[in-house]
This record gives sequence, C-alpha cells and structure tokens, in this order.
Amino acid sequence: MNSKATSPGSPAQHTALRTGSLGVTAIVFFVVATVGPMSALIGGIPLAFALGPGTGVPGLFLFVAALLILFSVGYTAMSRHVVDVGGFYVYIGSAFGRRAQQAAGLVALFSYHTMILALWALLSLITSGFIHEAAGWNVSWIVVMLAGLALVGVLGRRDVNLSAGVLGVLMLAEVAVIAVMDVAVIFQTPASGFTAAPFQLSNIFHGDVGAGFMFCVVVFIGFEATAIYSEEAKDPRRTIPRAAYVAVGVIALFHIVSSWVLVLAYGTDHVQNAALGDMTNFVYTVADNSLGGTFVVVMKVLFVTSTFAACLGVHNAVSRYQFSLAREGILPRKLAHTHPKWMSPHNSSLAQTVISMVVILAFYFAGVAPSTVFALLLALGTFGLIVLMGVLCFAVIYFFARDHRGENWWVRLAAPLIAGAGFTTVIVLLLKNWDVQTGSSAWFATYLPWLVPVLAVIGFFLPGSAAGLGRRQADPPVGLAADQPQDTKVEAP
Repeated sequence: MNSKATSPGSPAQHTALRTGSLGVTAIVFFVVATVGPMSALIGGIPLAFALGPGTGVPGLFLFVAALLILFSVGYTAMSRHVVDVGGFYVYIGSAFGRRAQQAAGLVALFSYHTMILALWALLSLITSGFIHEAAGWNVSWIVVMLAGLALVGVLGRRDVNLSAGVLGVLMLAEVAVIAVMDVAVIFQTPASGFTAAPFQLSNIFHGDVGAGFMFCVVVFIGFEATAIYSEEAKDPRRTIPRAAYVAVGVIALFHIVSSWVLVLAYGTDHVQNAALGDMTNFVYTVADNSLGGTFVVVMKVLFVTSTFAACLGVHNAVSRYQFSLAREGILPRKLAHTHPKWMSPHNSSLAQTVISMVVILAFYFAGVAPSTVFALLLALGTFGLIVLMGVLCFAVIYFFARDHRGENWWVRLAAPLIAGAGFTTVIVLLLKNWDVQTGSSAWFATYLPWLVPVLAVIGFFLPGSAAGLGRRQADPPVGLAADQPQDTKVEAP
C-alpha cells in the first residue's frame, strides 16, 4: 500500500485509514470484545442449555469451534492475498465478480446494522433494569440508549487505538471475573462431581440439537470481523490470520470451559431444568453460591459493560463496511472521507450513529418492546452473516481454483468445502428453528429471513457495477492482492 495514502498531511489521507495501527493483540481485543464474553455467558449460553441438548452443550461448542476453525483456514488464506477493509464482501467479489461483491456488501451491511440495533436494545434493557435494581430509579430504556449512542459515536470517530484500548480493558475485566467464577466452582466441586458426560456423543446429540447448535453458533458471531481491520493492521498478511486463529481459540476455550463449569455446578441431571426454570439468573445463581452476592453485583456491572463493548465493536465494523462501500461508489462518497487527524472513518461512524438513533426512536414511538427488537433483529443479523460465511467458503474454492497462489489442497479446497457444508447445515437449522430463535410466531417474523436474498438481488442489480474503478490512484484498490504491485487488481470473472 502506498505510503502517500496514509501519511498525515497528504491529499489522500481523507479517503484512507491509518495503516500499521493495529497488531494481533489489538485486533483480538476488538474481535473478542465484539463477541462479548460476559454477554454470551449470561444472555446466550443459558438458551443453549434450556432449548438445546442440556448437558451436551460443552461438547456442542467443540463441534462449533471445529467448524469455525475450518472456516478460518480458507478465510485467512484469502486475507493473505486480498487486503481490503471490506472483508467478506470483497473476498466474495474477488472470486465471483463485482456484482456478487455488491450483493454481498449490501447483505453484510444490513446484517451488521440489524445486529447493532439488537445489541442496543439489549444494552438499554439490562442497563435500565440494573439502575432500577441498584438505585431504585426508573430510567426509561430510550434514555439509556441515547446516552450509549452518544458515547459510542464519540469513540467510533476517534483514533482506532482509542477504541482498542477501551475494548481491551473491558474485555480483560470480564474475562478475569468469569475465570474467577470458573476456578471457584472447579475447586469447590468434589472429585466425584467431575464428569466428561458433556462431551459424550449421546449427550451432545440429545434433545433439540438443532436449536442448541443454533445458539452455540450465535454466541461466536463477531469473530469474523478480523479482516475488516486489514488496512489498519501491521503486516496484514500475517497479522490478520494470526488474529483470526487466536480469536477463535480464545472464544472457543472460554465457552467450552464456562459451559462445562455450569454443568459441574448444577449436575448433569439438573442443568437443563435449571436453565428452563430461570434463564435470567442461571449464571448468577452459580456465582452467588460460589462467591457471594457482591461478586454477582460485579458480574451484573460487567454484563452491562460487555454489551456496551459489543456495541462499540459492531459499530466499528459497520463504519468500516460503509466506508468501503462508499469508497467504491456504492454508497455516498462522503462516507469514504476519513478524519484528517485520526484517519478514522468519522463520517461513516456518524452516519451509523444517526441511523441507529432514528430506527430505535421509531421502535420506541411505535411501542415495540426492546426485548422484541433484540430477539428479532439478532436472529436476522446472525442469519445474514452465516449465509455470507457459507457463500465465502465456496468463494475461496473458486478463487484458488483459477490460481493456486502457492496454497495447498487442504487450504484451497478441503477445509472450505467441509466448512461450506457445515454452514449449509447451520442455515437449514436456523430456518427450521426460526420461531425458537426469535421467540415469535407472528406472521411477519416468519418471513424476515427472505430479506437476505431480496437484498442480495437488489445489490446484484445495483447500477454502476464498476463504481469502484474510478477512485483516485492514491486510494487502496478494492481487492488489492497483497502480493501484487500497487496498480494491479485481482481480476474478477
């Protein structure tokens, strides 16, 4: 990438991000914080226990982790050859052409927008509830929402390292607290209480494994965001693959150990009924029994900060997707302007904040409960991203079929093919269990998944399929192969 594109004071700085800003650790902080370890533990994992296989949830997480590692093999291979802030949709376009890139870009943008709206709804709900519980104040969820939006809006437009620092501190705090709970339960469990039953196939595939698999996948969503920081990474050809594998490994280890600890705490015969009986306090009860009420209060605070960190992480992802699409001419060009000092996508960040505020206010004045917003939009956003992950697996195969680029058969064919089959299965499970995931049987909720293919078709037929080719030479080219000269693009079919 051309140094003129990123040096402060140069004419090109207004459409380029700050390169060389993020190392492996910073990107892992972004990704793991976006997943939200505490949010997943308290808000997601109890659903897997209650509605899935119960005791077999830890083993099911092993299967999901294996699928995501297989996906990462091809995904990181693409990141070595195509460096672009657009991530998923640029990789798909590098294989299938500009129109497929536009279709994938619109689906990705929509999916991340719906996910952050869902997270804002969750954050406002749990924060207003916590304030009432702690201080007795009745604070409307919309007030909490607007305050959070303002704070994320400020952080999102500043230097990317500021967000990385905030996310790093919050993530380390929540991981440390969860680790303390896990260790406490393990030390308090008698030798006779330790069991490998959660990893036995008979328990993993017991009950509604489809719903369990679905919820296990959902709590991993966010790990795929590594590639969107490729233009800001130090040595992206090495940093992005390493960050992806580290992020998947950390998230998988966290979920497997913590869910196993919950089985130890409740017992194999009682864990599912405990989750069904009180999902809200499923984890808090274990913490209270092991470490006391003060520790539970700390966990509740970190549940709030974890969800805020997830909002900030997804906000950064959306801002960069919008920035990339604008730089190609698909969205308004002003969204491709970066801040002259911080070199952040500040216009795109502001636009994302305003869009979230307008949509949430519309839900508020329409009288839609934040819990409903969270359930419906999280399901929809997750579905869109998993569809893209499945498509990307086959894009990897097609991309390397034309030119192996030194990649072996496992990287370019076997791993992405197995992962593609796995994601196809997950998509079927999501659709079969759609009412379970959304918690709604309303007629309109049933048709929400159709928005994904409809948006893909709209994106495919958007005018200006060569929109990105007219950008200034100083801008980083879309789909620039990392091992090619600056003025050479990956050729689309």
